[in-house]
Amino acid sequence: MKTFLRLFIAVLLLLVVWLPATANAVSKSVILSPFSITAPQSYAYLSKAVPATIQAGLNRPGVLEARPVQIKISSLAEARKARNAQHADYVVWGVVTVLGNECTVEVNSSDRDGKTWSKTGQGPVSGLTATVQNLAAALSSEALGLPGMAYAGQQGEGQMINRMNSDIVVNETGQQQVYLNPQFRYQGAWANDASRLRTQRLPNKMVDMAVGDFNGDGKNEIAVLGDHKLIIYAWSANGKLKPLGETVVSRSNLNFSMRAVDINRDGVKDLVIATYEQDSNRPYSYFYTFAGNKLAECAERVPYFASVVSTPPNFAPTLVGQGWDSIKLFAPDVRVMEKHGAKLTLGSRLDLPEGAKVFNICWLPGDKNSKGDQLVMLTDDERIKLFQGSGNTLIHTTIERFSGSATGMEHYKGMPGLDPDRNYQLPGKYYASMRLITADLGHTGEYVLLINKPISTASQLFDRYRYFPQGEIHALYWDGVGLALKWKTRRIRGSVASVDLADANNDGVLDLVVGLNTSPDLGVGSRQCMITAYPLDISQTNPNVPADLSDFEVTPNQ
Repeated sequence: MKTFLRLFIAVLLLLVVWLPATANAVSKSVILSPFSITAPQSYAYLSKAVPATIQAGLNRPGVLEARPVQIKISSLAEARKARNAQHADYVVWGVVTVLGNECTVEVNSSDRDGKTWSKTGQGPVSGLTATVQNLAAALSSEALGLPGMAYAGQQGEGQMINRMNSDIVVNETGQQQVYLNPQFRYQGAWANDASRLRTQRLPNKMVDMAVGDFNGDGKNEIAVLGDHKLIIYAWSANGKLKPLGETVVSRSNLNFSMRAVDINRDGVKDLVIATYEQDSNRPYSYFYTFAGNKLAECAERVPYFASVVSTPPNFAPTLVGQGWDSIKLFAPDVRVMEKHGAKLTLGSRLDLPEGAKVFNICWLPGDKNSKGDQLVMLTDDERIKLFQGSGNTLIHTTIERFSGSATGMEHYKGMPGLDPDRNYQLPGKYYASMRLITADLGHTGEYVLLINKPISTASQLFDRYRYFPQGEIHALYWDGVGLALKWKTRRIRGSVASVDLADANNDGVLDLVVGLNTSPDLGVGSRQCMITAYPLDISQTNPNVPADLSDFEVTPNQ
């Protein structure tokens, strides 16, 4: 009995000593204030993103609780006041300065005893994530007295977090780490790692391409448009395209453009094909369905240029049309097309700036850094114009040229009532705009514009040279000043004919699909086409990486 009492008293004494120590360990807390930002407006989101990154590494259940507050701090006195008001043990605040491609981050802290700590890190904007994490680790060990911290996904020096598709270039500064988005995870390195899928060569030249479920079987097919033919393919398991159906759209007209939309509202995408008569450029647009694996017209052809545009505010794909003009080629207005039985007619007019056509416009939805939706328009000389507001105010025009389609209509400009003299006058040429794609690939609320950037030395000397031997797909975003490069593919050998965003091979992974025409070295008549796809696997995400940091390793230094 005496032995039991002695053991009981010893346990009580241990509890008396241990419990206060435990209470002290769990009672510590730290608050993080929004950081001050000295940088262009496009970097304003860093005010909350940087503290969020630091918070992710400081939280230690049962030891330290880190939480953000909305109190802005610019001095030690304000820091003490905020710490006392929040009943916290530590307060953290700081400053982020961006100058050109370089950034400086200053992190400060203060505790209840009045001890202060401060440290500054500097590096390129593209390496901001690493700079912030290094400062957070120093804060944890030097100011808070905690053991070394590690962010989710860090596995040791020299390894990369969420390696992106190796055929997409996002950082041209010579660094080894490249990212598409911290929420993306890519594995593999070069040509044999499935980072790029390629089909066999097809015997004809490609005018346009579309990917979608055209027969209603729940799987995507690939529609390839030639000068006169339309062929539907399925991407088979061995990587080859298997033809499912074929038709001649028009024997007299040349095919010009193809888009996909559900015209009949039956849940299956139909194909909208714009054609033109070669001598007069008069248009006819055709509408095809592939229901039941059989190509057939689902509406009567119309004497308009027809296409598909995703219009605000819901950005639903909308069938639009535009009339023909003997002088300017395109009539002034772009209108929504209305279906009445088997007939399609021009309806309400879209509010668009001068120069807008059914082929060369799209909307870039507004995000947290922009004031609203922006209208993107590809000009006749293939520069991008950006408009904003209800009055379509022009806010930006790119210097570089994009799209680079080889499909074009020759057009003789003349005076009203007078026929042009084709013996002496050289025709102008209007080239079809490639598909303008806007997408939120990382599901962060930030949209990018996907567009082809043709690359050729000869095209800089000869305006009509259109057989670009190489191209790159660029993802552009609005940075508050202009359209900046988010990421791009490696150079693609061949002349890019079309771009789409869909699961081409039905493996559950979204693909950036690129249609290519081969080099005309053997003669124009011998040109062939093929399709390559870049998987964009965003299923493997890291929930511990704040989404607001998605720009850190993405924006390249130009």
